[in-house]
Parts: sequence; C-alpha cells; structure tokens
Amino acid sequence: MEQVNIVITESAYEDLLDIETYISQDSELIARNFINKIFDKIDQLYKYPTSGKFVSEIADRSIRELLLNKYRIIYQIVDDKNINVLRIVHGARLLDIEL
Repeated sequence: MEQVNIVITESAYEDLLDIETYISQDSELIARNFINKIFDKIDQLYKYPTSGKFVSEIADRSIRELLLNKYRIIYQIVDDKNINVLRIVHGARLLDIEL
C-alpha cells in the first residue's frame, strides 16, 4: 500500500486554532490534549482513508467526515494518494465549505 499524503488546509488549521483558544479559556492542558486527539483521529486516514462517513449536507461523495466527541473532521479524498482536511467544526455549527 502506498503512503497517503494528508494536507491540513488553511481553513482547517484556523479551525484548530479556534478550538484550542476556546478550550484554553478553561484549561490549556485539556486544550492541548484535545488537539492531539484530533490529530490522532486524522492519522487513522493513513491506514483507512475511507473510514469516514459521507457528509449528508454535501452531494460530493469524495467528501467524508470523522467524528470526535461533538466535532466533525471534514475531509476530501482527492485521489488514491491525497486527502485534504477541509474543516474541523463543532457539530452544532452550520457547515461552511467552499468547494
């Protein structure tokens, strides 16, 4: 099996910073641990790129999501070797993705 390349897009990176900032208001340690859990979840895509479910709001079947607690990790399978993490959003928020 060839190595999969995973790219964290600028929007997803900004989401991570926002999540860390929000959780850090209560505890920097909890915030850092949660961000690490997000990256651990993303890492599963190296072995199981199709493990996420289809995103119901989007007709494009190349876009999937992983769930972690109340957060949605939205990613796109570009091809057999490339995955883009598009957004990381709280499940209560409206999904805003430009394709």
